[in-house]
Amino acid sequence: MPPSVSLVAAPHRSAEPSESGPSSEVPTGHRAAETKLALARLRNVSVNSELADRIPVELCGAGFGRVLFSLIRDNIWLVRSAHTTGNEAMSSALLEAGRAHPRRLACPLPESAMVHTKTPILVEHPQGDPRVNTELVGVVKPDVYIAAPVYVWQVPVALLHADAPTEFGDVGPEDRDLLGVFAEGLGAIMERNIVMDKLHAVRGTAVEHLRAVDSLTGLGDAEHGGATAGPPEPPRAAPPVTEGTASSVADQLTRRELQVLNLLAAGRTNVQIAGRLFISEGTVKSHLRRIMDKLSASNRTDAVARYRQMTRSP
Repeated sequence: MPPSVSLVAAPHRSAEPSESGPSSEVPTGHRAAETKLALARLRNVSVNSELADRIPVELCGAGFGRVLFSLIRDNIWLVRSAHTTGNEAMSSALLEAGRAHPRRLACPLPESAMVHTKTPILVEHPQGDPRVNTELVGVVKPDVYIAAPVYVWQVPVALLHADAPTEFGDVGPEDRDLLGVFAEGLGAIMERNIVMDKLHAVRGTAVEHLRAVDSLTGLGDAEHGGATAGPPEPPRAAPPVTEGTASSVADQLTRRELQVLNLLAAGRTNVQIAGRLFISEGTVKSHLRRIMDKLSASNRTDAVARYRQMTRSP
């Protein structure tokens, strides 16, 4: 028996794998192959907020019936996204229940021990177990479920929950271990996205620094044929955004800059934007500086006004 199974079987299962009845008889070969393909598709997602939205859908497509993805913030279990095959109403109910009742990850929650041991779990008969998250279990009413922690640089950042009730049975130990491997791959994808985002931010900051140095030393003018010395020109008023220039200006923004601008236009603060996009507050500020530069906006409010003018329907 693998160490990850022995670590979690005693506290959270009522029987050994050979004694667990129908749940251990579920054919998982196809599900394992499809889960591997789902993880491969998720590697193409470079934004962690989009990744969080797609995880439950991809896992359900791989053969799981109901999947919940949650974030861990300050040791609080916060439901992020959910998908149930053929039952959109249950997905909405899961999200509503989870967001209305955030839980601290502490004993006796099985997920608390799971995060501590860094191993996936299989929980049988949760409807009669007072240790579980009763609000979520009350919505789904599962006979058994599996869960796995997601770690980014050894820090727990998310939780995965799944089951697969079918005429053949439900999830078993092999599915639990499969979800654990998927969670490890997911953590690697999230790490990559964070690193790439930081690299882009560093590059943007470096470019802005070079521009500032050029403006102070006059090197920028010298490189382009030189400029005669004289008093600095007064600041020019930002040109109005017309119908003819709207699309060309919008085309200058990167995908991430458009995401930041959309959230800014929705009234989000820098902290809220950072949390939504899984980036630092400093990175948000860097994006905003580049957005204002590209839109010739004097401040955040002006940038939003110009954005709304650009996207206003004729």
